[in-house]
This record gives sequence, structure tokens and C-alpha cells, in this order.
Amino acid sequence: MAGPWFGINFECNKALNAETRRICGTPALYAACRALDLPVLIVDGARDIRPRSAVDSLERALPRVRRVVLPEAGHLPWVEDPRGFREAVASVLG
Repeated sequence: MAGPWFGINFECNKALNAETRRICGTPALYAACRALDLPVLIVDGARDIRPRSAVDSLERALPRVRRVVLPEAGHLPWVEDPRGFREAVASVLG
């Protein structure tokens, strides 16, 4: 929730993202995700500064997944784009 009072520490974020990319999910975690036999909705903010690789790998691991990327949202899409978030959730509920 970066804003006028809480800016983004890009240097720290870059270091954390590089470290996260080195750490891969475990085979057991991947297998557990593959075994989930239920629909999953991922609502993702395109402006999230966190690594895309984490959400991408989750999407690949889940067998029944739908992903909605909200272009104007960041890490908290339900706060940053509540209308888009509601629409994404409503689209899978019926």
C-alpha cells in the first residue's frame, strides 16, 4: 500500500525478488497443488511489485485454475480495484 507516507523501497524489493526467484517450490508442494480437484480463482494485480513468478508457478501447478489480472491493481486488488475484484469473483460464482 505504497502512497505518500509509505513509499516503495525499490532497492530492498529488488533484493527480495532476486532471493525469491532462487527459491523454488518443493516437489511436494507442487504435487499437493496438482492434486487439488476444485476450481480456484486467482485475482492478481498487474502492478504488484512482488515477483510474478510466484503467481505464475501457482497458476501452472493448479489443474482447475482461472486467473484474472487487474491492470490497475497492485498487491491488494480488492482494495485497489474493488469493482474489478467483485466482477472477477462474481464471474465464477454464477
